[in-house]
Amino acid sequence: MSTASARHSRLALVFLIGAIVAALIAAPLLSSVGIVQWPVFVIAWLINLGAAWHLGVWAGLQGRSEFAFMLLAALGTVASIVIYVLLAVLGPKAGSQGPAA
Repeated sequence: MSTASARHSRLALVFLIGAIVAALIAAPLLSSVGIVQWPVFVIAWLINLGAAWHLGVWAGLQGRSEFAFMLLAALGTVASIVIYVLLAVLGPKAGSQGPAA
């Protein structure tokens, strides 16, 4: 593996871990100050785009399809957004109370 290829694969991993850490830190932080949480997923998706770019460059240096790797990485956050929306729609409502004890 060439130096440039190793650097891009390492940076892609750093960006992916950064997106996870940003979401894990920002979600409770925004919730604690009463701000809506959708910016968490926007931030994570933007960081994920950096990982997608580095994965694409790495794939190109390896002689693989850049577009395939970039597309899969860019769509990685879509699943978390769908789950978040489903939980927001189907989850407990703000005014509801749990079972009476």
